[in-house]
Amino acid sequence: MKVSYESRSAQKGAEQNGSSSMPVSGDQRGRLKHALKKLIHSYGAPLGMFLFFVLAALYIFMGRSGGPAPEFPRAPAEFMQAARAERRLAELGKVLENNPEDIKALAESGRLKYQLGQPRYIEAIADLERARKLGLADARSFYYLGSMYQALGLYDFSAQEYRKFLNNFPEDAEVRMLLAKLCYAAGDYPGAVREFEKLVADGGRDPVMLENLAFSRWKNGQDYSSTLSDLRARGAAGAFLADYAEGRIKYELKQYPAAQALLKKAVEEVPDAGTFADQAALLWMAGDSAGRNGDAQAAIIYLQELLKASPGHEEGRLLLAKLEKARAAAEKARAAAEKAAKAQSARKKK
Repeated sequence: MKVSYESRSAQKGAEQNGSSSMPVSGDQRGRLKHALKKLIHSYGAPLGMFLFFVLAALYIFMGRSGGPAPEFPRAPAEFMQAARAERRLAELGKVLENNPEDIKALAESGRLKYQLGQPRYIEAIADLERARKLGLADARSFYYLGSMYQALGLYDFSAQEYRKFLNNFPEDAEVRMLLAKLCYAAGDYPGAVREFEKLVADGGRDPVMLENLAFSRWKNGQDYSSTLSDLRARGAAGAFLADYAEGRIKYELKQYPAAQALLKKAVEEVPDAGTFADQAALLWMAGDSAGRNGDAQAAIIYLQELLKASPGHEEGRLLLAKLEKARAAAEKARAAAEKAAKAQSARKKK
């Protein structure tokens, strides 16, 4: 799978809710995971039984509606201003001091902490899980919990929450896309195929859906050629993504001549700089393929472009230095050979 698919999928939860918080370090992430697992496991078997009845209630209470419940902010533009959210949280704190089991206050507190970004996610999860344990029947919580678990790297928990949400709102393409990417990232390729096929069957026209479906089918050992054909039929953007996807597959299969030819086409077709998130991956694979095929000149050009776009790309920097050193040595040897030939020619004339 392409880099954007694998790496971005792991970050999508944080990006989706507009969090502008500082990234979580490895040590912090480990502590977060440990704390969250203790939080979740502390609910034990009663929570599992309770959720069964909650889901049944949700189908009756909310399942007949055509979409998610109202007042369901997902994007930063829809979020409450931070200062106002903090004031409201102070009010809710007083309510919860008097009644720690106030479900509505816990749910609202969790949603507001979610909107305040990743530094408040542990608190937000605790509030929403507590409210759910007490009887909260609100499918929005599945989305918020899924998004936060994903942002914190707890992908199994995240996928479970997204599935619960989709049980209530199966036509929500955004959440199905998030679930499909999580399945792929977790190595659940049959699940990824199933979710991407649903998106396409429901009328998804975004070529990226077909691109991801092609990768998922390939990883799942299925024929992906028809998916690439469908992708190429969707205009210039589709043709570009098909060349990129097939080139990447050939590259990962170590079929470098085929990979170089396809990736060369993709480089020539790539959208304007900055509009294709995987540009660094494309240039790296094109350069590496060319280098492995003995086409040092093409490889150097691709790698130079790569380092312009991504100066910190260490593999690209090392390979470029190696190729340039080899080229300089070859040029030096050629110059020495020409000089020797001229000297020999001059001696013969004498």
